[in-house]
Amino acid sequence: MPALPRFAALAALIAAAALSPSIAAACAAPDMPCAIAGDWGEGRYHLALPEGDGPHPAVVFLHGWGGRADRTMANDGLREALLERGYAVIAPQGMPRREGDKGGGWNSRASTRRRDDVAFLAAVAEDAAVRAPLDRGRMVASGFSGGGMMVWRVACDAPRTFDAYAPIAGLLWRPLPQACDGPVRMLHIHGWTDPVVPLEGRSVAGGRITQGDVFRGLDLMRAANGCGRDDPDAYARAGAETVFWLRRWTDCRPGSALEFALFHGGHLVPAGWSGLALDWYEALGDGPS
Repeated sequence: MPALPRFAALAALIAAAALSPSIAAACAAPDMPCAIAGDWGEGRYHLALPEGDGPHPAVVFLHGWGGRADRTMANDGLREALLERGYAVIAPQGMPRREGDKGGGWNSRASTRRRDDVAFLAAVAEDAAVRAPLDRGRMVASGFSGGGMMVWRVACDAPRTFDAYAPIAGLLWRPLPQACDGPVRMLHIHGWTDPVVPLEGRSVAGGRITQGDVFRGLDLMRAANGCGRDDPDAYARAGAETVFWLRRWTDCRPGSALEFALFHGGHLVPAGWSGLALDWYEALGDGPS
């Protein structure tokens, strides 16, 4: 993934070095998120840092439909598994679904009537890299369900926003785009028996909108990455807490990566997903130094 312009990276490092630890820590408190604003609107996110001086890589994790960033950050299992691997955790908050709603949703259908969440998430990454000792060039976007759908949207529309993508149980919406930008580095994780976001998608909201098909989405990513023929030998099993069936595409453009991890289960974040995702990411040549 191309690095930030030299002057921008230098400015971020200087700002991070001058930052009081209490400012960065405030973003990790449930009642003290980081607030940001821009042409896209307003938003907030929470931040937790691993031990050490940094600059740290980071996982940006998007909550599901109706979820809350503070609850994502309060999920000890999710947070600690990432921190222990040396990754900062960034938990953005989706916009309220309606007035007074404490939860939120993502504009994964790119509606012009809602916040531009592709721009918002890019702003979150930039802001966090200024507030804290983070490596802007080593950020992985992940998310569950509706959050996974938003991860797909960013990966398709603006793949350079993050270094890699690891959506869980989320799909693009129909109608699918004609093409996605690339190159993209993606590991998609999905339950074989997911009834909420099935592999082939389903209609929701009384049939007004329809989820996409994960295999059609992967075809878009294969095209964006210039992947050639299917390799019948590129299958594997992995995982200790959960068994994952892995499908890899290896005949792709330099700088791209595409993998599909299927597990026997429903609509959930499977145990061991973070180890699987970070092992995959670090095998690409990134992660903690």
